[in-house]
Amino acid sequence: MCKIRFSSPAGRWKEALPLGNGKTAVMVYGGVKCEQLDFNDATLWSGYPRNHDNAAAKDVLPEVRKLIKEGEFRRADEKVRTGMDGDYSQAYMPLGSVFIKISGGGKEGYARTLDTDNGVFAVRSGGVTRTAFVSHPDKVAVYSIKADEKTDIKLTAKTPHKGGNGVMQGTFVLYGRAPDVALPNYLRTALFPVRYNEGKAMAFALAVSTESDGKVTVSSRGISVKNASFVHFYFLTHTGFKDYKSMPENDAATVAGECINSLKCKKLTYPAVYERHISDFSSIMRRQKVHVADVDEDAEKIYSRARSGNADAAAVQLLYDLGKYMIVSGSRTSQPLNLQGQWNNSRRPPWSSNLTTNINFEMNYWAASACNLRECLQPFYNAAREIAERGALTAKTNFGMAGSCCNHNVDIWRTTSPVKGDPQYMYSPLCGAWIACEAYRHGKASGDDLSDVIEKSALFILDYLTPDNGVLTVIPSVSPETRFACGGGTSSVGTGSAFELSVARQTLEYCVECTRNGQLKSRAEAALAMLAPLEKDEIGLSEWHGGRDSVEKGHRHFSPLIGVYPFEIIARGDREFGWAHELFLYRLKNSTPGIGWSAAWAMCLAGRFCDKKAAERALLGFTSKSLLPNFFGFHPPVYFQIDGNLGFVAGINETLVTCDRGVLTLLPALPGAISSGEAEGLYAGGAVLDFRWRDGKIVYLKADKKVRVSGENFAQGAELENAEIV
Repeated sequence: MCKIRFSSPAGRWKEALPLGNGKTAVMVYGGVKCEQLDFNDATLWSGYPRNHDNAAAKDVLPEVRKLIKEGEFRRADEKVRTGMDGDYSQAYMPLGSVFIKISGGGKEGYARTLDTDNGVFAVRSGGVTRTAFVSHPDKVAVYSIKADEKTDIKLTAKTPHKGGNGVMQGTFVLYGRAPDVALPNYLRTALFPVRYNEGKAMAFALAVSTESDGKVTVSSRGISVKNASFVHFYFLTHTGFKDYKSMPENDAATVAGECINSLKCKKLTYPAVYERHISDFSSIMRRQKVHVADVDEDAEKIYSRARSGNADAAAVQLLYDLGKYMIVSGSRTSQPLNLQGQWNNSRRPPWSSNLTTNINFEMNYWAASACNLRECLQPFYNAAREIAERGALTAKTNFGMAGSCCNHNVDIWRTTSPVKGDPQYMYSPLCGAWIACEAYRHGKASGDDLSDVIEKSALFILDYLTPDNGVLTVIPSVSPETRFACGGGTSSVGTGSAFELSVARQTLEYCVECTRNGQLKSRAEAALAMLAPLEKDEIGLSEWHGGRDSVEKGHRHFSPLIGVYPFEIIARGDREFGWAHELFLYRLKNSTPGIGWSAAWAMCLAGRFCDKKAAERALLGFTSKSLLPNFFGFHPPVYFQIDGNLGFVAGINETLVTCDRGVLTLLPALPGAISSGEAEGLYAGGAVLDFRWRDGKIVYLKADKKVRVSGENFAQGAELENAEIV
């Protein structure tokens, strides 16, 4: 594991470094004389439970299907837009900022470091050492200051919401209330996009306690510490969120009181809190590792080389460890990772920082099983179950169908209906099935049973599939965030997209595998036998039935290839595998690098296709075009999206080992930058693997159970344990 070291403080949020315990998240700047801590709480969102389901949509659906079958795609697109929409989801909110001014110390010998192995941030400069971490065992954020000479310290805080500071029970507290409405950032001309007028949204609080050998004074202005050689601040965040169905507590005094009482109940002494945190965090991080380089230089130098086009082993190591670290820091026992993980400083964050379920939400967890982060999957499983529960109402109301469905934008209130806007993104009812498939796939690795979620999605798909020319297909059918040419214009709704047919097939196959309901199993088997096949056209796998492809030749979404990755329903030897590879190469050839999550997805696919050249191209695109100075991945123009960082980890994993119907291939698309290295505890193909490679060849492989391995990429005389070469 690496230590990410900078020789200067962060001057802005995109240079700061993240800490978290899955509920409380902090961005730390490491200023010389004034520290800034930006706080989030995973449960702090705008709004409250609302029903955006559209009962009129089920009457529009037959009209849309008729228009599509008649070839009137543009009219069908408009019908979906105006007759099957709902309303916008709500947004993930910042809580507030804490400022800590230090009278002593200076910039001499400055260094700020994030240790990804134990989740500890440290700043050392001018005789003052500062340490910060967010403890999962004790549920508090900690900021510790130790000075060689006695110093004075002052803490203040502010929130971007309606609220303020105060003292309750002798404890300093920051409090406020979230907006009732926060419209998406892409509605640039919306009047009053952030509104507090109803007073129904959740209240929140941040309470602070202090341990010091100096004189501590607490007032509504903040905390003052005089003549201290050490100060330990403990922070606890709390909100009025109860569950996705219930109105939140909106009284700030009540929430602040609960927050302070919870903090006062904790017996906090710094050495004990620190040791519990280290033991907890490092035990998860150390279960698995990939080591390709020792990172022992300033991160600024690594960043400069990466941005100039040198995707070296140090950059890969730093990004891999940072991505793993962000999963452990952001996903434990509260809410799942959203579009920015749990780190956001805007009341109108990019795309509301919601759960974007047409790729980004799923990608957040692609690496979790391979990296043996089973605890971190629990928030994902919980959300999948809640989405399936809420989505049953959308399936019934919007479609008059059984089971459960979900569209592309989900918030903490588990909105599952379409939002407003273009059907290429607003209408995507099989996203719920994709979530179900991902949850079920991870559950098989972690030992969690997600069959109930699969069954609900399968029931919806069985009702949603419609007969067309002797097969069952999806009408209307979308491919996320793109359109095809038709009738002198474009449309986003057609027949049988490769994306939705693949989701339907994978869901039904999982249903046959897991359900104990005999009737449901028979229905799923019968539907699979009649499901429309994927098609080929002149550029490879056809995105829609009838040879219709995206009007964007290098479209950022690889949605038609979902059957190759993350699913495994298209494998080497299948004719569709070759078609998919053709489309993959066509997209890469025509794409413009600079979208972090898209490059990460390309790395994953390159692993499945055993395409080293494509993997290297995607890796270079990610490191040279998609990184902020703190190594956060971004989407143009400069929007942080955590799926890029987490997808990068999955991409490296897939270039190291991929599974094709029970047979493992090691180093299928190994980038030249990491031609030698080792992996320990990497989960693939149902087994935990340890292996080493030198100059692109495996020299050692050990599995915890018998595995079948392709004979490719092994050095002569390689040492094998529990592995059969096929």
